[in-house]
Amino acid sequence: MQGSWEVLFHTDAAPDQYTVLETNLTQSGTQLSADTANGLVFQAQGTIPWVMLLHVSQLGGKCGVGSADQVTFDATLTNQQPVAQSLSFTLTENGPSGSAVITASATTEGTSTLDGTYTLPAACGFPAEQGTFQGFKDSAKFSSVDTYSGILQGNPAVVHFASGSAGYGLSAAGTYNGAPFALSGSTTGLSLTLTGTVSGQAVTWFGLYDSTYNNFRIYDPNANLLGDLR
Repeated sequence: MQGSWEVLFHTDAAPDQYTVLETNLTQSGTQLSADTANGLVFQAQGTIPWVMLLHVSQLGGKCGVGSADQVTFDATLTNQQPVAQSLSFTLTENGPSGSAVITASATTEGTSTLDGTYTLPAACGFPAEQGTFQGFKDSAKFSSVDTYSGILQGNPAVVHFASGSAGYGLSAAGTYNGAPFALSGSTTGLSLTLTGTVSGQAVTWFGLYDSTYNNFRIYDPNANLLGDLR
């Protein structure tokens, strides 16, 4: 199960509210984990549980402000082999407002999907909740030969994304309103974070990649949608 994952937590109390975990899992025997550098969460709204069709409402979890919170993931499998089995895990979030811990149990076929239930005690001013979740494993590797274009903040953009030769490093280069730019960052699950300068302005881009349709949705740090790249 080691690799990039996306997990959508769906609370029973609000059918259109989701907490989404993006994570790069490391496996050692029956243990799965992700440290703060390889996990992030954001809040989303929508009626269809597919992340590219959800509206990102906040970067960070219930205890976070923007993307300031930090999350860790710890799990135990019943079997080391890629077969149908059970999985239990905790997802711990530490943010400016305090800490929150999701406790969950799931079933998995051992390679690419998760399905289960979770509980979250009251934390950071939010009431306790429970619900269901679905997890999906997918590739987050990009080649610089692929070209993506679209309108970002009202201006035309052409971008090439390139994954690092090892790990989860990422770079992006292209033109924005005709002017060249270069950004650097990393991928976490099926999300990406890039920083640098575009048109003389320091920027941070938060992106979500849809591997089915091979496109990106780009946000700023305040979860404002900048546009799509296809």
